[in-house]
Amino acid sequence: MAFTPGSKHGQMADINMTPMIDVMLVLLIIFMVAAPMLTTGVDVSLPESRTGKSLDSEALRVTMDRNGGLEFEQRAVSEEGFRRALAKKAAESRKRPILIRADINIPYGRVIGVVDLIREAGFSQVGFVTQGSNAPPPELSGTK
Repeated sequence: MAFTPGSKHGQMADINMTPMIDVMLVLLIIFMVAAPMLTTGVDVSLPESRTGKSLDSEALRVTMDRNGGLEFEQRAVSEEGFRRALAKKAAESRKRPILIRADINIPYGRVIGVVDLIREAGFSQVGFVTQGSNAPPPELSGTK
């Protein structure tokens, strides 16, 4: 309570904002430090593409890391677990697109194997996530 000289009532009630501001600043700092730790993901070196489109927000996501590990909807899965998860998602809707994030160093055959698993589950819209590039198109050897 603060006393204001010259006031008719003698007392003026006002809220001391300093403790509330201190608490809010501490919470802000805690969330700023903790937020980067909450985002987890697999480190994947994506190939570059000049013609890529933006990601579809409704798409299911598959990630293949450089060691051959498989992640579906941000959860590490085995190949059999991936089949089960695909079957479960296919029962809900087969119209959702699936986006594959594959490391540039993964053998092509392994990527095609995952695409085959996706198509066997009944999904027909399969896309690949790439990294944007402004580089000129590469010259293809063997073409005239």
